[in-house]
Amino acid sequence: MPYRFAHLSDTHIGAFRQPALQKLVLDAFITAMDICIERSVDFIILSGDLFDSNIPNMALANIAVRKMKEVRDRGIPIYLVYGSHDFSPTQTSVVDMLESAGLFRNVSKGVTVDGKFELEVYRDPRTGAKLCGVYGRRLGMESDVFKSLDREALESTNGFKVFAFHGAVADLAPDVMRSTSVPVSDFPRGFDYYAGGHLHDRMLEKISGMTIAYPGALFAGGDYQDMEKSARGTQRGFFVVTFDQKVSEIEFVPVKACDWRLIEYSANGKSSIDVKSQLLEIARNTEVADRVVLLKVSGEMVSGRTSDVDFVEIRRMMRDRGALEILLNYNALSSKEYAVQNVVTDNPYQIEERLFRERLSEAKFRQKKLAGETGVTTSKEILHVLKDEKKEDEVKDDYESRLLKGVVNALELDDEFK
Repeated sequence: MPYRFAHLSDTHIGAFRQPALQKLVLDAFITAMDICIERSVDFIILSGDLFDSNIPNMALANIAVRKMKEVRDRGIPIYLVYGSHDFSPTQTSVVDMLESAGLFRNVSKGVTVDGKFELEVYRDPRTGAKLCGVYGRRLGMESDVFKSLDREALESTNGFKVFAFHGAVADLAPDVMRSTSVPVSDFPRGFDYYAGGHLHDRMLEKISGMTIAYPGALFAGGDYQDMEKSARGTQRGFFVVTFDQKVSEIEFVPVKACDWRLIEYSANGKSSIDVKSQLLEIARNTEVADRVVLLKVSGEMVSGRTSDVDFVEIRRMMRDRGALEILLNYNALSSKEYAVQNVVTDNPYQIEERLFRERLSEAKFRQKKLAGETGVTTSKEILHVLKDEKKEDEVKDDYESRLLKGVVNALELDDEFK
């Protein structure tokens, strides 16, 4: 008798500051759960980053929890591993609380014995499938867990086996993640399906006889680059896997949360006055109603300042014409007359990394943690911590304490603060 399970990852509930985008993230998740109910899948695997933070916006989390409870009440168990956003080494995550309430099961648990990490293998009661996995951590630190795995015990386990994980496989990782990726050789062999999370692009590859699957971000994971890919036609969704003794089919199920409108504009060789006028004309005449609009402006103007371009008015005009949300990207816009720095990319994460690398190379540190590539990685982690917003109903002292703990953990100063 064939069985089916759904494989989702990187839902990032609570991502974005804009209410419209927060709602779209939830809509995508609820749609995916409804499809799982309609298709009567036997279980669901969530490969990390269910929430965008270990303590997410509780109003948004409450809606997601109600939907997951409906799934569970219909007899569909949910299994997950932590993602790099879900996990916190310094405090209890909302994922921990929801597991304690019986909403789902974390299959990345285990114990260390004689230096080996022995994963607990859980057997799904209905299908008999064996599940276990490795949780994700910031900066690819899950690679340490992979290196310490008792792989022999896992490989000797019989039956249909699923290995869930949240991290980048070296053979599939983009260049910016290559240094924090995990080589295939560190994975236990003999599993029938490797349910990956963390990479936001959909991938399904056979590597060294291993079926490695990334369904990709269900919506966008809080990343402009993800949204631009969606606007260019990339489908978002999840996998439904049919199996008995072996996998017989892997189907990608698309989930569409909204329509998109990508507007690309080149300011090369134009004055700031011309750019402002032409962008306002585009905002006035482009169909944007009921769409998420991405306005991407690049190029070098011959005169005027970038601040002369009234992006506030452009945004207001599109909103008045019914756009769901307008996201502006003018990191690659510059002016020859007022050139300050040559920006060679519009990816904010690459810009941050380049600036950290340039500034750190000019400084001298006693601590190796702050020097070289390690310093770049540490700086990015601290910046991520400091970007975290104050939670709803969180008092100022608790908020500041949480940020301090995050910085202390990134700097590995825990012992000094005990």
